[in-house]
Amino acid sequence: MKGARRAALALALAGTSLNAGAGGPLQGEIVTRIGQVAAIPADQRLVPGFAGAWRPVAAQRRVVERIAALAARATPACADTQVVATVQAAPDLIETRPARVHHALERWTVQVCGKPQDFDVWYRYERDASRLVVTESRADDFQGELDPPLRRLRELAAARRADEASGRVRWLNLPLPPDTVPAATQAAPVGKPGPWSADFVPLGESIREWTQLISVQGLPRSGEGQARALLEGMQAARARACDVPAGPVVAMPSADPTEGEHIKTVLACPRVPDTNFAEMAVVKAIETPDRLYLIQRSWRLPATDGDTLRADSRKAQAAAEAFLDQVRLCNPAADTRPCPAPFPH
Repeated sequence: MKGARRAALALALAGTSLNAGAGGPLQGEIVTRIGQVAAIPADQRLVPGFAGAWRPVAAQRRVVERIAALAARATPACADTQVVATVQAAPDLIETRPARVHHALERWTVQVCGKPQDFDVWYRYERDASRLVVTESRADDFQGELDPPLRRLRELAAARRADEASGRVRWLNLPLPPDTVPAATQAAPVGKPGPWSADFVPLGESIREWTQLISVQGLPRSGEGQARALLEGMQAARARACDVPAGPVVAMPSADPTEGEHIKTVLACPRVPDTNFAEMAVVKAIETPDRLYLIQRSWRLPATDGDTLRADSRKAQAAAEAFLDQVRLCNPAADTRPCPAPFPH
């Protein structure tokens, strides 16, 4: 990551190439396989919305500078720009031949001397040759004609806007703690609404060696009561493995009934079999008409007895519940509440 932050960028602005040293990699670069989560949770929030939650602050600042340069070049020129919203405009696009290249498109809404204006922010991640393009969204398609992946991203963005306007799209708000990084991902089958998952750990830890873990899963809904049955099954499995009583599964109040049913449970294991540590996890499930979301925040603690684990994990459980209270679904067509950390999937 430090090397990526030190590396220079090759940029194109409004269709004109502006070189800043050797090309790539971009800030926070990950060249992924199709369907993987590529964005890195931000180390600092400089702008609101998607980019503020999923781009390192150096990358956010770079785009802000490019937008300010565009505004300064405009007629009339403007020196007063304020970012008011950033969204993931389209699903990420992966090229596989002749080399693997990951493309991402964001739309930034900016007050330019008091007038709202949209900008397309295109990331092209390729090992040692990455670049960033910032253009006005209403600009002609010259850049898209030069770069077919950008043209395809704009087509996907138009389709996503149509889906959002219909009210069928829901974003999962996932405000990850600072210094959190991706640890593992599993994509749904290409072109199919199958299951997907993503795991996050503190910086410096891994999916095998962690003290804290946040797991997110999306599953196709198979029928009424699927969420409750799944959490009850997790409790039963934990009870058998850890020789503890199964805990309750409780319903949570939801401010918006259209978000679906919210239920929660706490899993505790004083000693995970064949290890020397205990685990405590709080799990939240959100069941919608067509999908089930499962979000879990877990801690590993020294192995002990059940009463001691409950006492030692009180602060961790409170932190997990505070985090999960902020995890909800957002409707971009009708929801006026902020969705500060929309999860890219």
